Amino acid sequence: ITILSIKSDYEQNFKKGRLGYGAKVGYVNTDNNFNRTSLEGSKTTSESNMFTFKENINAGYVNYNRAFKGFMIQAGVRVENTVSKGHSTGITTSGNFDSSVKRNYTDLFPSAAITFNKNPLNQWGLTYSRRIDRPAYQDLNPFEFRLNDYTYMKGNTQLRPQYTNSFGITNTYKYKLNTRLNYSHVKDIFAQLPDVSGSKSLLTKKNLATQDIISFNVSYP
Repeated sequence: ITILSIKSDYEQNFKKGRLGYGAKVGYVNTDNNFNRTSLEGSKTTSESNMFTFKENINAGYVNYNRAFKGFMIQAGVRVENTVSKGHSTGITTSGNFDSSVKRNYTDLFPSAAITFNKNPLNQWGLTYSRRIDRPAYQDLNPFEFRLNDYTYMKGNTQLRPQYTNSFGITNTYKYKLNTRLNYSHVKDIFAQLPDVSGSKSLLTKKNLATQDIISFNVSYP
């Protein structure tokens, strides 16, 4: 696994607040070679898989925060372009295969927060953010990994990232009692599903549906 990245950030005063912007370029190259030989009685079976995956993520962001009388605001947006390519070749008990998966997509990830601090002993805040969770590289590999005589694990070349939009309300009382109510909506959530093919069961991840999460947290140091 080779991981390379470069990042640059800059901040300056702007309109009685602070303006920050920057960029990041990340590159990942993975190369995995798998070989397996099984001996059952006098019968020998061999399986092999060569899986290479390259991913390039280019991101840029801008963020602004400013203090007003009684409240503070923060707002920003990050744009990400992802280019990836995976190539899987090998030999399984079902025969030879050669599969490729290519992706090129661009997303926007806004974020915002407002803090009401007119009363320092009882501060309220509202937050919003959007984030992405990309599939693990192995989850995109269509090779069938044998777990036992009847169960195999197989990647899904059509697996898409999942996206989460989060909204939160926070309260800090006397600098100690912290309370947070949060709601998150997840789109295209990953789920591992079984699929029967002949006498064997295949476990593979798919974009199942959506998920809604409500959480309430209280902490007091």
